[in-house]
Amino acid sequence: MSIEVEIKVKIQNRKQIMDSLKKIGFLENRCVVETDIYYTSTHHNFAALGEALRIRTVKDPESPKETSVITYKGAKLDQVSMTRQELETEVGDGETVRKILEHIGFCPVSPVEKKRLYLNKDNMTACLDNVKGLGDYLELEILTDTEEKRTEALKQIEDVLEALGYSMEDTTRTSYLSMLMKKEKDGKDAQSNGLY
Repeated sequence: MSIEVEIKVKIQNRKQIMDSLKKIGFLENRCVVETDIYYTSTHHNFAALGEALRIRTVKDPESPKETSVITYKGAKLDQVSMTRQELETEVGDGETVRKILEHIGFCPVSPVEKKRLYLNKDNMTACLDNVKGLGDYLELEILTDTEEKRTEALKQIEDVLEALGYSMEDTTRTSYLSMLMKKEKDGKDAQSNGLY
């Protein structure tokens, strides 16, 4: 079992954050385009339980290579971060897995599309995300194998966040999917109220 200790913060200047990360020792790893398809079902309401089931397709813009990963994320484990249990494995054919899920009663919800630059330092990963419809975000994460290491990992993340000029108060615990769904709902509400 892995525990993903993670924070997310909206950023205004992607290049400045990337330069700052490099100054404190992060190294660029790779840039990819990720498309996440999340699922729900009548027999398991992931949103109500604070869980997530998704298939992520990862495309390398420099090559025709494409990989797919299926991920289950448990409910958040604290009130300050996006820390949760994560179970993940690569699948050979993401499209077939999508069809299997849909045939057994899982329904896809709105996709989340983003261009993501991975940077790494020791056991920490920084992701500079440009999310379609939402803009630029920074995610910092550490995978731990035990609950006992969670507090230490969160402290490491907080230290990097502070070095970048942010604090935990600047972070959000809202997923990209939830942000996009809220934005879509708010747009529909505005249209029905005659605001558009």
